[in-house]
Amino acid sequence: MDLFYALDLKEREIISFVGGGGKTTLMFRLADEIPNRYQTLITTTTKIFIPPADRYPTFTANGNKFNEIELKQFLQAGIKPVLGSGLLPENKLSGLNQEQFKNIAQWQEIEYILVEADGSKGRPLKGHLYFEPVIPQWTTMVIIVIGADALGKPLDSDYVHRSEVVTELTGNRPGSVITPEIISKLITHSQGIMRSIPPLARTTVIINKVDCLASLDEAYRTAQLLIGDLIEKVVLCSAISKHPVVDVVYK
Repeated sequence: MDLFYALDLKEREIISFVGGGGKTTLMFRLADEIPNRYQTLITTTTKIFIPPADRYPTFTANGNKFNEIELKQFLQAGIKPVLGSGLLPENKLSGLNQEQFKNIAQWQEIEYILVEADGSKGRPLKGHLYFEPVIPQWTTMVIIVIGADALGKPLDSDYVHRSEVVTELTGNRPGSVITPEIISKLITHSQGIMRSIPPLARTTVIINKVDCLASLDEAYRTAQLLIGDLIEKVVLCSAISKHPVVDVVYK
């Protein structure tokens, strides 16, 4: 199954990707799956690497606005542009501020806006400080990404971005083996990532990179612990696979 169908997107969605474990790969995979008849923008509120220009043309803002005429020519041709506030060293694009995002969120022609709203320094799991993640208030769906390759690994900075936050929220010692229970405590904690989700946004968890597991048992256990009033579905996924969605666990 493809992500586009597994996520059951509605009309005119703003989808924010947060967490760790392959957000950028998942975001561009979803962008590729969205049929070209749906005008789609890709952006960030933090920073991302600039993608290949032949596939995703990059636009930067002039003040709080973008060149709408040129952008809409690409959109009408079925091309999905990437928007940022400016260029950074190391081939990176800086994120939109609130006014810049508000500007594009009001374009009536846009069907989907995909947003990388978090950074995890390549780690499969992340603990969040009070100002993280940077989720636009207009978001309709938040996708919390967890790397399955965290399971069974030590709770330390090699596998967890801001591991000290995770130990504080879950009550587990540094170096503890990361289990489904630890991941569930972290994600559902009232002082963790859930406090940043807009009240009207739907929340889906993607457990990515399940292809690295010898068995899916721990991934299913994690999904079962996460499902509840706050999280409507958990997608077991391998973003790099031909058919990325392995299974969907519903409430």
